[in-house]
Amino acid sequence: MNIFFRYAVIFVLFVSGGLVKAQSVDSLLVVDDIQFDVKEFHLDESKNELTINLFAISYSTDPREYKMNTFSTQVLDQKKQSHFFSTIRMGNVLVRFEDKQNYLHYLLEEDKPVDIQVVVKDWKKSDKPAMIKLVFESSTEEGEFLEVSIPLKK
Repeated sequence: MNIFFRYAVIFVLFVSGGLVKAQSVDSLLVVDDIQFDVKEFHLDESKNELTINLFAISYSTDPREYKMNTFSTQVLDQKKQSHFFSTIRMGNVLVRFEDKQNYLHYLLEEDKPVDIQVVVKDWKKSDKPAMIKLVFESSTEEGEFLEVSIPLKK
């Protein structure tokens, strides 16, 4: 009976250890070998401007082009209403909405985090940001775009 008890304890510890690892991996937001995380977001009430700071890390072994569809990239408020960006900055690349540039191109290197900043002007202070939706081209199939919704929680 003593040996059975030992094996049962070892089995439970082994299984529970595997579950903990699975939960931590599942909690990461990884799409197309790119991990996305929210650094912070804040509302500047004097300017009525929402600023969202994210970062992305590529797990691809080769440098890869990240091609973001800027007009599909939007911020959603708690009422599920979408808001267009005023500016999007990724690393040293800046796209302004008034430039009417459809895509933002950036070369991602393996395991090198890149800052992404999205600014939305004329944000009503009564609206609470709920999520940001990023749309970018798949690394495996040209012309196929992937969407990642990143929740904004405080």
